[in-house]
Amino acid sequence: MIKVVIFDLGGVCFDVGWLKINDEMLKRFGINILIKSSNNYEQLSKYYNWSLEGKKDVVDFFSKLSKKEDVSKIIEFYKMLYKKYKKPNRKIITLIRRLRKKFTVIGLTDTNKIHFEVHAEDGTLDNFDEVFTSFKLGSRKSDKTTFYKVLRKINAKPEEVVFIDDNDKNIEAAKSAGILTIKYNNYAQLIANLKRLAIL
Repeated sequence: MIKVVIFDLGGVCFDVGWLKINDEMLKRFGINILIKSSNNYEQLSKYYNWSLEGKKDVVDFFSKLSKKEDVSKIIEFYKMLYKKYKKPNRKIITLIRRLRKKFTVIGLTDTNKIHFEVHAEDGTLDNFDEVFTSFKLGSRKSDKTTFYKVLRKINAKPEEVVFIDDNDKNIEAAKSAGILTIKYNNYAQLIANLKRLAIL
């Protein structure tokens, strides 16, 4: 019997205009935040992943992006842009509120401290009974141990949980932990799957 529904945040509950953020960062500081297109991809990727896992502060990542500018100014501007271009999925938020009448609804996100602060400030976290983050758990959703940690924290069995995410690796990790999963493609498909599982 399903008792808990876990939602991924980015890509499901909201979308972020990364290209627009990158354009404004390039214009203001000459910084490319799209790591894959960066000249020092490996180093930046390492630092960014560490910030997601709580092994390094996200400040270290921004320090690697630019050694010329004041890091605090870069972060302040980036945070403003993240707020500006973060767009909630209103249908999903309404669905979450509906589900919370019958189930415990959890947020689980691979994120860093800056993004988490924005989620707290704009009310995103208020939509859930509880939210777990990779930088606090010390691991990301592509690692099945993340799901074991969450199960322990919420005192639930794998068969009592359904996990919704738009990323295949995260879905596979949850499956390997024994959790029922729904790969999110769009709202209509999600509703159909929730009805199939008798959650709606």
